[in-house]
Amino acid sequence: MVESAEELGIEGYRRSFSAGATLFYAGAPATELYLIREGRVQLFKRARGVERSIGLYGAEELVGEEALLPGAHRSATAQAIEQTSALVIESDTFRALVRRRPELGERVMEQLVRRLQRTEEQLENFLLPDPTIRVLNTLLRAVDDGGEGLLELSPLELSTRTALGLDQVKAVVSQLRDRGYLSLGDQTITINHPSALRQLHALLALKEDVQHGLSCR
Repeated sequence: MVESAEELGIEGYRRSFSAGATLFYAGAPATELYLIREGRVQLFKRARGVERSIGLYGAEELVGEEALLPGAHRSATAQAIEQTSALVIESDTFRALVRRRPELGERVMEQLVRRLQRTEEQLENFLLPDPTIRVLNTLLRAVDDGGEGLLELSPLELSTRTALGLDQVKAVVSQLRDRGYLSLGDQTITINHPSALRQLHALLALKEDVQHGLSCR
């Protein structure tokens, strides 16, 4: 999305954020959008006194899209988790850019649809009580999305998508690695046997259904 920033004449909107810096806070007026050029940004939301990660975004992704709605406020807090640069664009300026370049708006819509799919995945995982089933569910979704074999998934991203704590994710992934289902890189996961992973997911899901059925008697 942001590779043509110079062509669009918005390179001057570029700002840098150090690791740990806050881009915006939940509840603040939403007047600007952030097009990430380098680095990663994480979104946090507080629920019932607990702060949870609800999104992890990197280069060429949009953050703060609620600014497109008149009078909107931030629904979450955004924080750079590493050295990050982004194009910070006021909503009126962004709308003008979309009018000039309709393909930019189309790419924004595509990203928002993908984000909605991720939200649906998080909600589905949140309803699953077993951490292993949550991790398997997300891994198999990634495979179905065309990631057969090598997946560009960091523990932090997996934590966000499964609605689990980082330590829980690392423990489950380590168990799956030790049992030969997958191999781990620094920021990648290689699925050694997708069919075996699907069988494990089906078995654990069946076990969960049986246990739930017995507990309801």
